[in-house]
Amino acid sequence: MIKVVLVAVLLVFSSIALAGPIFDESEKVVEIFQNQDFDANLAKAEEGDVRAQYLVGAAYLYGLEEQEVEVDHEKGLHWLKAAAKQGAAEAFDGLAIAYSERLGVEKNASKYEKYLAEAGERGMRSAKLDLLDLYQDGNPELGIEADEEKHLYWLEVTAEDGLSISMENLARRYRQGHGVEVDLEKAFEWIIRAVEQDDSLAQAYAGEFFEQGLGTEQDFVKAYMMYDLSTGIGREAKYKLADKMTEEQIEEAIARSWQWQLKHGVVRPSSDGYRYQPDVSDLEPLSLTPESDQ
Repeated sequence: MIKVVLVAVLLVFSSIALAGPIFDESEKVVEIFQNQDFDANLAKAEEGDVRAQYLVGAAYLYGLEEQEVEVDHEKGLHWLKAAAKQGAAEAFDGLAIAYSERLGVEKNASKYEKYLAEAGERGMRSAKLDLLDLYQDGNPELGIEADEEKHLYWLEVTAEDGLSISMENLARRYRQGHGVEVDLEKAFEWIIRAVEQDDSLAQAYAGEFFEQGLGTEQDFVKAYMMYDLSTGIGREAKYKLADKMTEEQIEEAIARSWQWQLKHGVVRPSSDGYRYQPDVSDLEPLSLTPESDQ
């Protein structure tokens, strides 16, 4: 009896351990799918290998001409469901596609949403992006309407994942009170996180926060620095801001911009500041958040 219980526990934990993407983002899944040894994978799939189950399922679902595998939707769905039972995010994504494109099943919006959400919750990045778009624009073909609440949820998920455009959109929402309570401090936090991704659009927007003192202290040097880093996007705002600044402040802002570029290994052409390259070797590091400025 104890042995049976232990086996059951191990099965549960092994399932949990496998829950998530079965391919790394660095792997070229399409090439792996096309170049697979189908017969070898079929044998592995029958033994419970989750990656093999997914690859075999996809081969049956779409066909694999090079391996002389003909389309068999029933078998494809069988193996995708087997991989999904082990928590494979890609398998849930494949099932979602099946229900949206009628691959062996009728179109079914609710199942499409369910399986796509399962893939997203298990960490599949492309599924998260699909959900973000789905609930922003809806899908008339499937009869799915835009959903502000769900869109906001996936906006936060993708922002936490490091997607700078989602971070910027959250910053705008918290600044404007769009779907959330106005919270300038949260807006500032999100825009700075996007800035740290070296996103030029976010840097231009962050310039406004520093220039106007939104969610942080007003700081013309940091504002000018942000506009400068954003190149053409913030150029006009930078020129207008310069009229309010001293020559010393502008020089410091240019130095800070150059310091950022050296640190992040990037180059921003076309700025007034590049008449020269300031010496920043003795310049103390700058934090964009007041509480940790040095």
